[in-house]
Amino acid sequence: MTKIAELQDKGAVVAWSPLGEYADVIACGSKEKGGIGFDDYGGELELYDWNMTQNNESLPEPTLLGSVKTATRFGSLAWGGGGGDISNSILAGGMLDGTVNLWKPAALLSGNSASSSADDNNALLASVQRHEGAVSALKFNPHADSLNLLATGGSSGQVWMMDIAQNSTNAVNVYSPNGDDTTGCSMGGEVTQVAWNSQVSHILASSSANGTVVVWDLRQKKPWCELRVESNCPVSDMSWNPTQGLHMMTASEGSGGLKLWDLRASTSMPLTTLEGGHAGGVLSMDWCPHDDTLLVSCGNDNRTLLWDLYSLQPIAEIPNDGAPSTSSTATNHHGQNQQPNDFYGGGLGSSQQKRYDVSWSPIRRGVVSTCSFDRKVQAHSVIGLATKCGRPPKWMSPASGVSCGFGGTVVSINNNPDSSQRYVTIDTVVEHPELVSVSEKFESEFGASTNCISYCHTMATSATDSYESQVWSFMQIMFETNAREELLSYLGFDPEKIHEAAMEFTEEKKEEENNGSLPPPPGSDDAASKDGAIPPMSKSAENAVKDALLVGNFEAAVECCFRSGNLADALILASCGGADLWQKTQAEYFAREAKRRPFLSLVSAVIHNQLTDLVGMSDPAKWKETLAVLSTYGKSEEFPTLCAALGDRLEGAGDFANASLCYMCALNLGQAVKYWKFTLQNSIETSEGGTTSTDLLSLQDFIEKVTVFTQALDSSHQLDDDVANLFADYSKALANQGLLVAAAKYLKECDTQECKELRDRIYRSRMGRFCPDLIASPPDFPYDFVNVGVAHDLQGITVKQRGGGQQMPVQQQQQQQQQDQLAQTTTASTAETANQVQQQELVQQKEQVQQSPQLQPTQSQGSSPSLLPGWVALQDPSSGQTYYANQSTGESSWDPPVAVAPAPTAQPAATANSHAAQPAIVASSSAQPNSNIQTQSSFGTANGNVVSSSQRNSTSQKVASKYGDGFVTSASNPQLAEQYGNVGTSNPYTNANRPGTAAAAVGGTTSKRAPVSGTYDPNAMPALSEEYKYLQDGLMAIVEQLAASAVGSMEKKQAAESQKAVAVFIKTLARGGVDGDIANKVGLVLSALQCRDYGSASSIVTGLVSNEWKDHKDWLKGLKFCVQMASKKQL
Repeated sequence: MTKIAELQDKGAVVAWSPLGEYADVIACGSKEKGGIGFDDYGGELELYDWNMTQNNESLPEPTLLGSVKTATRFGSLAWGGGGGDISNSILAGGMLDGTVNLWKPAALLSGNSASSSADDNNALLASVQRHEGAVSALKFNPHADSLNLLATGGSSGQVWMMDIAQNSTNAVNVYSPNGDDTTGCSMGGEVTQVAWNSQVSHILASSSANGTVVVWDLRQKKPWCELRVESNCPVSDMSWNPTQGLHMMTASEGSGGLKLWDLRASTSMPLTTLEGGHAGGVLSMDWCPHDDTLLVSCGNDNRTLLWDLYSLQPIAEIPNDGAPSTSSTATNHHGQNQQPNDFYGGGLGSSQQKRYDVSWSPIRRGVVSTCSFDRKVQAHSVIGLATKCGRPPKWMSPASGVSCGFGGTVVSINNNPDSSQRYVTIDTVVEHPELVSVSEKFESEFGASTNCISYCHTMATSATDSYESQVWSFMQIMFETNAREELLSYLGFDPEKIHEAAMEFTEEKKEEENNGSLPPPPGSDDAASKDGAIPPMSKSAENAVKDALLVGNFEAAVECCFRSGNLADALILASCGGADLWQKTQAEYFAREAKRRPFLSLVSAVIHNQLTDLVGMSDPAKWKETLAVLSTYGKSEEFPTLCAALGDRLEGAGDFANASLCYMCALNLGQAVKYWKFTLQNSIETSEGGTTSTDLLSLQDFIEKVTVFTQALDSSHQLDDDVANLFADYSKALANQGLLVAAAKYLKECDTQECKELRDRIYRSRMGRFCPDLIASPPDFPYDFVNVGVAHDLQGITVKQRGGGQQMPVQQQQQQQQQDQLAQTTTASTAETANQVQQQELVQQKEQVQQSPQLQPTQSQGSSPSLLPGWVALQDPSSGQTYYANQSTGESSWDPPVAVAPAPTAQPAATANSHAAQPAIVASSSAQPNSNIQTQSSFGTANGNVVSSSQRNSTSQKVASKYGDGFVTSASNPQLAEQYGNVGTSNPYTNANRPGTAAAAVGGTTSKRAPVSGTYDPNAMPALSEEYKYLQDGLMAIVEQLAASAVGSMEKKQAAESQKAVAVFIKTLARGGVDGDIANKVGLVLSALQCRDYGSASSIVTGLVSNEWKDHKDWLKGLKFCVQMASKKQL
């Protein structure tokens, strides 16, 4: 049950409190009383608290807060004003004697007026008598700047405005909407309702019993428009759309029911009619102030319905209380404990339980009050019923929402109903601004410039760490043309400075010689006393050397010099004795003097090309000197190997940092990054939850060094897996910060599944077209295609057929499938052919998805014999599917274009049988309507062309076919979301009996219909068959007359819409997209226009709009304009 509160024995009109503090308070004005004498004509105004917030298992008992007696009864009641303050709010009661009484709710709620009369000034604010009959309608202006305005309507047909001044005088200024404040304005019948526009404060509407609705412009003091809802049938109620100021709903007591009007489109023809609800007239209705898709109504058929304005269908019924059973009344033969209504058969019939008023609570969301003829005022909660439309009510929607997407994108929505505008904001949230800053700096300084030397120099000078400065300095040297000289200079061995130092030492020695401070002679005692001085050669040694030289024995002479300690003489003599003697003498010399003169070991290594041995014996602490020697004396082809050996020497000694510098000189990236990765591992951060994460700034430094390093290597150089994975982590971090273009640059070397997915996502993102590497070489689709097929073991699930077929359990479907398989055994060749075609289609779909999503022609004009001249095949970037477009006319189609064949004529039976013998793939759905698998088949025609089955059966599925402009949007209606390409919106209506009931499984697929060009060119219109040729000629003649007679911008616009509608209709009809019955109805419209029977034409168009709007709204709207202009121009 939906009932949450009830007032018994209250035949009244009601008004909800508009104050949030008193959200559960309702005012009741006596409409009629039971059990009172014939001479009692008085009424009573009562304020009740529903107590709906109390947690009671049973219905809460309403509490009477205050009341006041009145001289007459109520015809209407309204509660308004105040702006949220109870002291400023007003209760207005329209009495049956034409009086409008104004009370202070604050005085009634205080309890001081519980027994007072209407004339008691304690609660009564004012009393105005202007209506000649009963006051049947009251409504306060809801806008903040006009809360003091009250509109009233009476049974005599008059509409008055009351300006209530709440001051010491309590003056009420009464005036008429048309400016005639003496006699007022007359509607020509009883005013049934008045309503203020929800968006414009000076627009008022009033409905009348003569079937009209007048919209008043109070500033201009004249009617803005008049709606003729239904002839000779009262308009029982009306309401403005709470969010759209030009949308209105009217209710009629006759067969017209509920009609939706769009005042922008037409004031003479409703946008649509709500059908499928009340069997009789509608007594009252109210548009939900919190959700403009919900509307409640009650009618003569004793039903109270809740409508969904998206589907234009009732979704639930608010039940009435059941009548007392006859058995209970029959048991009491003596009439004891009987109620007054229990006499004469006892119990109330359905007509007495009929409701005459429904109203939404302005504060409590989803709460509706009802008043019935059995003297009951009830409150119902329809929150559960409102969800039957397949979506939650708007008041359940959050005021704001957020969703995170790829690339750091965050989409936020603002659904605050108090806000005049609602926004969908797309932002890029940066979690690590420091990373973004350094990455953008690196891309701008290094990526935009090819001068690596200047960049490395800048990084070296700005480095705060000595090792980082060395790394970038070595990196700079790698790009120098004279790299070895620059390396020596950086290591502190500048040749120019060393030469200058040597020259200074030589000059000092010359000055000493000039000053007479010469060293002692070699044979003197002073010379002999010096440590290490060379002793003089003895006389016998001189004779031995001389004799050896005389006979040419240089080897003996050299040996005598070594024995006597004259090493210099030995070197001079060895230079004359041949290469072998020279090498032997050098070796002996270095062996004798290396300990005394360490630099001689270096000279020995250089002379004998033993730099590798020099590196192996070098001191790790003096690695700079060793590197300088390698840079000075190493050959170009040996230098990288020698530097790598020096790095290995330093690694063995535990100096990994300086070893990485030596590896940089060897251009060995794999060895150089080992220490960089070690330092990166040391920067791993540990969060409070125990998870670890890499310091992104340290990762940025690593990427910068490796990226610059690779510029000095060959382009074919490949990074190892560890470094490639670090690059992938860096790309992922950049993508999370929204730097998609930069992220794509660092995914080249990684080939893992994660990198493939990231590369594909970047390529298909909004920034993919700015990634030159991805555009030049589109990435492969990262997933494998698997045909999952159709599940055939859905036990206990009922499958609904497309096209409105019958439902049957899956077990029966399996039996039917077995029969189908037996029948297919006789046509094995045909089935094999169909299987091959299906496999080819799967391969084509896979190739299409793997292609670039950019819009590009897949077939050039005239390149394929299957396409007609002027047609090209294109690829839809959103879905990857192929569609076809005509370059000359602008038409497009999802199906391959075929030549339009003439209308088929009746053939003899023999001819038909002969065609049946031809091989063709025939769909089994026509012979077996209960099959749950719908096969899209092709039929051979006489001329050899192939026409798809969807073209032969053009009747599309109609689930919720009656839609109106302004209420059906792709964001909220799943079918329109699918039609307009809003992929991702769920569709609870597909193949369902009513909104909210979705089928569990559906056989077959629904093919989208491509849009049709609305270009109107009489010379380029497709030719129709003889059956419909008259439609083309007649409609084109009418729209051309309308275009020639159009005056003013509005008429010219309507004429252009009419031409567009005729063009779309003719092209759609030529393609087989219009049913024969619809085309015949359009022919009736044409005949009516030609006979100047504009009423019949308008009625037929209204029926088409109500029933076929979803599938043919692209030309029905223009057809409405065509009928309206023709009626106006009397063509």
